[in-house]
Amino acid sequence: MKLFSKCLVIVTCTMSAMISPNLQADSTQLLNVGHNERLLILAPHPDDESLSAAGLAHRVMAEGGSVRAVVVTAGDAYVEALQHDLGRKNLRPTDFLKYGAERLEESRQAAKILGRGLVKLDLLGYSDGSIYSMLVSHWNSSNPDKSAFTGFSHIPYIEAEDKGQAQDGKALRHQLVKILEEMKPTLIAFPDVMENDSDHAGLGMFTLLAINDWLGQTKNEAFSPRLLAYLIHWQHDWPSGSNANKPLDLSNQPLFLPDDLPLRGHLRTCFDLNVLERNLKHNIMEQYQTQQRAMGAFLMAFVRSNECFTLLNANDSKGIKNVVSHWQHARKEFNSRPISRKNLLSNDKRIE
Repeated sequence: MKLFSKCLVIVTCTMSAMISPNLQADSTQLLNVGHNERLLILAPHPDDESLSAAGLAHRVMAEGGSVRAVVVTAGDAYVEALQHDLGRKNLRPTDFLKYGAERLEESRQAAKILGRGLVKLDLLGYSDGSIYSMLVSHWNSSNPDKSAFTGFSHIPYIEAEDKGQAQDGKALRHQLVKILEEMKPTLIAFPDVMENDSDHAGLGMFTLLAINDWLGQTKNEAFSPRLLAYLIHWQHDWPSGSNANKPLDLSNQPLFLPDDLPLRGHLRTCFDLNVLERNLKHNIMEQYQTQQRAMGAFLMAFVRSNECFTLLNANDSKGIKNVVSHWQHARKEFNSRPISRKNLLSNDKRIE
C-alpha cells in the first residue's frame, strides 16, 4: 500500500462520519439532465475532463445548458511516457515544459470537438503533482510548491489563465471559488477523494473546500448543485480492458464504479450515452495523442455506454475544513519519507 493510500484511510473515516447515515448505500440512480443545466467539470490533468464526463457534457449542451471545464495542471510529469517519446532516460526541464504545453493544447482541441466553440475551457497550468503537495504542505505564496520536473514554483505556461501565479493551495482554492461564483453550476463533476492518484484525490478535497466557501457566501440558501464525484484511477486493473495490449472497442458495454470503492453512505448514479455521444467521446479521446501513445487502452476503456458517478449533495462539503486539517496533520508522520510525484510514478506506470 502506498503512503498516499494510508492517508486516505483517515479521509474516508472522517468523511463517513460527517455524511448522513440514512442514505440507502446500495441504490443507484439514473442521472437526469434537465433543461439549461450548468455543468462544471474539474480535471486534475488534460484528458480527465473528457474521460469523466464528455458524454454528460454533450447532453447538457443538447438540452440548452452550458459547460465549463477547468484543467488544473498541465500533466507535464508523465516520466515514462516522455522517456519513451524522446528515446532517452535523462530528461531536462525543457522537455517537461514542452510536454505540458502539448497536453494543454490537446485539451483545447478536444474542447473544440466537444462543444464546437461553446465549451468554456480554463487551463490553469499548475505543475503535475502540485495539487496534493499544495494541499498538505504548500498553502501560502511565501512557500509555493516547486516542481521537481520543470523547476518552476509558479505557473510557467503561456496558455495558462494565470501565468506567473505562485503554486500554493490558497491561490488554487481562491481560483476555484471564483469560478463557482461566476458560473453558479447546477452540476459539478470532480474527482473522488478516494482516487488512487495524488492529484486526483487532492483536487477532490480542494473542490469540496471551494464549494463550502462558495455556498457559505451565497445568499440563496435553497440553491443546491448536484455533486458528481468521478473515478479514473483505481486498483485491481479497473476499468476492465485498460491493460489490454491494444485499445479495445468497449463502447457497447457499461462501465460501473468498482464494487470495492467504499460507498461512504452516498448514492451512485449513472448516465446512459446514446450512439452519437459514444462516437463523439471516442473522437475526443483521439485528440490526446500523447496519452494514446502511452496508455491508449486505458483511455479507450472509458468510452462506454454510460458514465457513472458517486452522487453527493452540497451539504457533504460541510466540515471539509476539518477533514483537510486532519489530513495535513496526519501527513506529519510521513515527513521522513515525503511523497513526490516522481515516487508515485515509479510505483504506478499508469498515473498520468
